Amino acid sequence: MKLRAADWLLVFVKAIVSALLFVLLGIGVILVTQEQWHTVNWLKELQWQYGHNQIVVIALSAVVIGLWLRLVYYYFEQAQLSVLIDDVAELRHHLLAVDVQGLPNRRVVRRLKPMIGNVNSLFEAAQTSMTEERAIERSKDEMITNVSHDLRTPLTSILGYLGLIKNDETGTLPRETMVKYTNTAFAKAEQMKSLVEDLFDYTQVAQVDFKLHWAPLDLSAMLNQLAVNFELEAKQRNLVISAVTNADSIEMVGDPDRLARVFMNLISNGLKYGEGATFIRLSAKVLADNWVEVRVQNDGERIPEESIGRLFDRFYRVEGSRNLKTGGTGLGLAIVQGIVDAHGGNIHVESDSELTNFIVRLPLMPVEEGELVE
Repeated sequence: MKLRAADWLLVFVKAIVSALLFVLLGIGVILVTQEQWHTVNWLKELQWQYGHNQIVVIALSAVVIGLWLRLVYYYFEQAQLSVLIDDVAELRHHLLAVDVQGLPNRRVVRRLKPMIGNVNSLFEAAQTSMTEERAIERSKDEMITNVSHDLRTPLTSILGYLGLIKNDETGTLPRETMVKYTNTAFAKAEQMKSLVEDLFDYTQVAQVDFKLHWAPLDLSAMLNQLAVNFELEAKQRNLVISAVTNADSIEMVGDPDRLARVFMNLISNGLKYGEGATFIRLSAKVLADNWVEVRVQNDGERIPEESIGRLFDRFYRVEGSRNLKTGGTGLGLAIVQGIVDAHGGNIHVESDSELTNFIVRLPLMPVEEGELVE
């Protein structure tokens, strides 16, 4: 830590003044401790004492010089502390500057190094906190914008079609047309309901105090039941859905409702976005160390490489637009990741020209102890 010229001057002046004081102190100690003087001149008395008590004078001088050097070191330490205080005060103006790394700990006295380390740790923590806060604010603004857009689009259609029906005071609209308008308004209302439900689920999952209702469950039975539940919808899309597990029963502990939501969202994602797919396959196998791996596969178009890293971002859609043509809200995979993370697991995506795999790994027992719901 480099001292300024004024700091060096102050240290030098203090060192000179204290040196004079210590010299006078040493002389005073030598003279006062004598029972009687051998001369009337104090300088000659000092010479006499040095000649007859040389060891005592040298020892006393060494003590005085040692105390003086320690005092000079203290002055130097205080000067560096003063500069450090000014630098810390200056740091607060650079909390949002990513290129500012904190205080350098070079050329600093040993006692101040831990302080610099602590200041830098606090500075980095404050930088991280403020950066995260700004990211959260931007995320909130983006979320409000996206929700507003996704709600306004179907709401405009609902109001438009209901307005046509309401303004038909003479009853000239054919029944077929009125049924068409009503069905369209109803479909748009269902889209709004789906968005609101997904938004509610996402806000629950994203909360810091989000809690799961732990209970024993049979993962194999759950996957087979989900395949049956989606069989009709799959047939309507000319898909075959199946579930395959490497054991008739995979016992684990988790939140049954939340895990069911995970695999339902992944299946729905395959149905909506697996363009050209002929099948959706659910497979599960038990791994070493009491983990289970579940794969939700389809043979549709591959997911672009640049999109894989953002699939679990809130409101992100591969088609790159905010339209609701596919019926998606852009929250399904964000909810999936939140639930998987809460279980202590992880999820990632692999996609090539042959298969797209959503791979979920979960512990068979909860990572943290939870209350089992019987």
